[in-house]
Amino acid sequence: MALSIHFATNTKKIQKKFNRFLVRFPKITKMGLEQAGERLRRIIEENTTKGKKFSGGKFVAYSPEYSALKGKTTVDLQDSNRMLQSMKSRVVNRSKAQVYFNDMGMGKRAFFHQTGQGNLPERPFFGFNKKVENVIKKQFENLVSKEIRRLKLWVQEKTLQVILQLQLQT
Repeated sequence: MALSIHFATNTKKIQKKFNRFLVRFPKITKMGLEQAGERLRRIIEENTTKGKKFSGGKFVAYSPEYSALKGKTTVDLQDSNRMLQSMKSRVVNRSKAQVYFNDMGMGKRAFFHQTGQGNLPERPFFGFNKKVENVIKKQFENLVSKEIRRLKLWVQEKTLQVILQLQLQT
């Protein structure tokens, strides 16, 4: 009477998929950072168009003379719209995306609006709060999990399968 035990595992298959993920991971994070930077740029632009500060609340109103001259009451920082159009985003390194102004003159104009320098009132529009941070973080997490699923690396209960065969021979 003999007892034979046979083990078969899928560890090589899992290791191959994991290595493929590690190779693709920098590309996935770069893609996520690009999306995060662009999303932040769009949120800043949308809030500014609506006349909202990044921290909540509305901008300081235009003076009555300026409002009558321009014929608008909503403060949207869009006289020629060149300032917001010059706002861009880019990936700086492996862990950082940046929103910036690609035109130095428009960057100065934005700085004056942000800090209230000169004869302008302070209208902070360039920034983000916890709520926006959480939205961007959630979008990044969704992208990474979607890519993991696409690579079929989603962790399941039976990721590592061990097949045990017991045979009783007589």
